[in-house]
Amino acid sequence: MYQSSPRREIGPIGTVSRVIGGLVAIGLPIVLSGIGWWDVGAALIVFPAMATALATLVTAAYEHYSPGSLMKRHVVCSGPGCVLTITIVAIAFTLSALTPISDVAFWVWLGASMLLAAVRGYGGCEVLAFPNAITGRRDRIGCILYTPIDVAEARHRAGRTDASVGAAPHSVGGR
Repeated sequence: MYQSSPRREIGPIGTVSRVIGGLVAIGLPIVLSGIGWWDVGAALIVFPAMATALATLVTAAYEHYSPGSLMKRHVVCSGPGCVLTITIVAIAFTLSALTPISDVAFWVWLGASMLLAAVRGYGGCEVLAFPNAITGRRDRIGCILYTPIDVAEARHRAGRTDASVGAAPHSVGGR
């Protein structure tokens, strides 16, 4: 799960799709419901800290109880990815029911995570974009929305590269 490489894991289509998704996730709830200071604080401080702590706990639990499942975390919805996502969503909506934090905060955090993933070239689920930036790691789990896009884009890039490997260079002058 740990990768220290700063290289981009996504191509231009993955990047643009995350930017569009992030802007929609931020803009639409704000336009429809507005945003308060509680929401801004939750989106930029509470949710990133919560996701970082939960990612650490979920990973530790899977390493201890089911280490084989960590080998499959790049699939569209791996066990650790699903547990982490469901837990974050449940806590976010519980907070919106019991505190002044509205559900807009969750969407703003999710959108900001998509934008951060696009900037960093991160190819996993956006719920780990902030935790990875905070810890300096490149932990990765699959993403229901973006993994299929990234896989198709990588397959297309690999196909172009493989096809050009055996090609003879073009000669000048037609010979």
